[in-house]
Amino acid sequence: MTALDQRTDRQPATWTGAIVRQRLVEAFEIDRRLPKERSRSTGSTWPAKPIHEFADLVYWNEGEQRERVWESWERSAGVSPQEITRWEETFAWLRWVPLTERRALEAWAAASARGLKVRRMIRGRWTPSTFYRQRDNASAMIADRLNKDGVQVK
Repeated sequence: MTALDQRTDRQPATWTGAIVRQRLVEAFEIDRRLPKERSRSTGSTWPAKPIHEFADLVYWNEGEQRERVWESWERSAGVSPQEITRWEETFAWLRWVPLTERRALEAWAAASARGLKVRRMIRGRWTPSTFYRQRDNASAMIADRLNKDGVQVK
């Protein structure tokens, strides 16, 4: 169960930095469960069509084929198509933020998703106050952009 699943059924009307950070932690949790053999730069996270016997395919309609493809892939990957969509959407937000703030936000989300202490990740790179200020600025920039674009909180 992710942090977003634990929220109440009432959805807030606008994005906040805290909600953006929750989504980023969820995205890094999903990223850890994705198949390791994929390549971030050239590969796709979507499943390849599994090979079945011709006799199987003859009697399947299109819906059954699609369902069997997803079932076989979810068993091997442990990630649903909806999670992949959220993962891709969330990581795309990071492009809206300047590099220094983005690095702080990514480091915090990756550490939080793995259950690591953030203090160990920032040692020698940032002072704690600078790190948290950059993280909060980055998440606030993303939240402002999402609100400005009219994206619903989900």
